[in-house]
Amino acid sequence: MLVDFMKISTVDYPKKIAATCFFGGCNFSCPFCYNSQLVNFKGSFMDDSIFFEYLDKRKGIVDAVCITGGEPTLNEEYLTEFIKKIKNRSLLVKLDTNGSRPEVLQRLLDAGLLDYVAMDVKAPLEKYPQITGFSDIDKIKKSVEILKNSNIDYEFRTTVNKNLHTVEDILNIARLLKDSRLYVIKPYKYTPEVLDEKISGNKDLEMEYLQEIYNRAKQEGIDNIKIGGKV
Repeated sequence: MLVDFMKISTVDYPKKIAATCFFGGCNFSCPFCYNSQLVNFKGSFMDDSIFFEYLDKRKGIVDAVCITGGEPTLNEEYLTEFIKKIKNRSLLVKLDTNGSRPEVLQRLLDAGLLDYVAMDVKAPLEKYPQITGFSDIDKIKKSVEILKNSNIDYEFRTTVNKNLHTVEDILNIARLLKDSRLYVIKPYKYTPEVLDEKISGNKDLEMEYLQEIYNRAKQEGIDNIKIGGKV
């Protein structure tokens, strides 16, 4: 459910001016998560009428809404109704998800409620339990396949943390996603809000590490890989 929103973003939805909504609660516990305050959210949820009043006032200025978290798909009924209210205002919708609920993703796509999906692929599949605390790998695989077979814009992305990911780890993800539209690798950026500083470290990832991964992926003929900025 809605915790807060950013009024204007020029980076969350490609080539669009967006408002970004933050949903509370997550079923992953990634140590490098910089939205850690949303993982086990204990505060008060926002009355979403405040957000929709804002959208109505910014009609013609805001093109899209990005829904992120936390993990928005954990409350399917609320998320579905929330998106319908956005679509009724003729705005585009982008969903950020960890891919743990493919059945929700499929239903949203079938209902024509999504225009763009960014799915975080947190680790090579065999390392998911270790890095995320989530062990149902078949659900991650299913979400990957759903997006690959969809007709909407989408991207896969990984925040790379040198303490947790080897170069080979990220190359294994890139190989898994080789035939997808876009795979973005992004550097870990330290903030005091990360979930577990002892594990994830307190230094930004050097861009040279990403460049090495990128170069090796290109050598293997993986052409959909791109280096991005902070998630």
